[in-house]
Amino acid sequence: MKDWDFVEAFSKIDERFIEEAEDERTRKKIKKFPIRYFSSAIAACFCLLFLLPNLSKETAYALQSIPGIGSYFQLITFRKYSFEDGNHKAEVVVPKLEQGSEESEIKNSGEANDSKGKEAGSVASKESEKANSAQAINFDIEKKTDELIASFKQEIQSSEYKNLSVSSQVILDSEDYYVLALSALQQEGDSFTQNHYYTMDKHSGKLLQLSDLFPEGTDYQKLLSEEVVSQMKAHNQKGDFPYFIQDGEDDEGFTEVKKDQSFYINGEGKLVLVFPQGEVAPMAQGEQQFVMPDRIWKA
Repeated sequence: MKDWDFVEAFSKIDERFIEEAEDERTRKKIKKFPIRYFSSAIAACFCLLFLLPNLSKETAYALQSIPGIGSYFQLITFRKYSFEDGNHKAEVVVPKLEQGSEESEIKNSGEANDSKGKEAGSVASKESEKANSAQAINFDIEKKTDELIASFKQEIQSSEYKNLSVSSQVILDSEDYYVLALSALQQEGDSFTQNHYYTMDKHSGKLLQLSDLFPEGTDYQKLLSEEVVSQMKAHNQKGDFPYFIQDGEDDEGFTEVKKDQSFYINGEGKLVLVFPQGEVAPMAQGEQQFVMPDRIWKA
């Protein structure tokens, strides 16, 4: 058959047969696709879930933020309180810590292989301490928010204007620490903000006090107080707003770090001491924070 005859014959083929042939080829490709590519996807998921967590603690910790893989705590909304009448307004969101599973933590921390030789009692002890910490934090938050709401309800009876806003924020969720902050903003002419910080040691599950960051017997109050005074004096020499330091001439102002001093660990792993609004500086300057050098508390 000559070339022209072939072209002419081909042109007489019904287009429906060509379309059907194309459809058949497409269906065959679709049928082949799932087996080949789904098997690859399953293998990739296997690597993600089982191999990566054992490569390093850093990789494992990064995976904790992926839903379903694991977390130390889950912060949920326990209840809400809202009120508004035109002159008074309140928005209170009460958080609650839900405990994550120890099994997930072990897998995600890359310690699954090492944990085989550990005693079960060690894990149980850590879980118990962690549960106690969560319970203590939840109790304290509920107590503080109940007091704020009760005070708000009472004060709006005699005040022309009142605003209350309570919220929470996870400041740090690292390999070593979990830090939660409860913030309460009150407005009645002037504004007043008070923050409460909760710092947990992930290795022990313990809700930390300031003394827990130092070896037993250390006069940590003196060490920290000297550093705070040093930073205050350096600041006052710059001519900015003054820090209040009780130095014999003034009966008010900072004297020493308290045993129950407010503190937290920030995102850079630094110890931060916190002083409420108006305690060591003018009210207008708000809450004051002092970052402690590592040499003081990291032996």
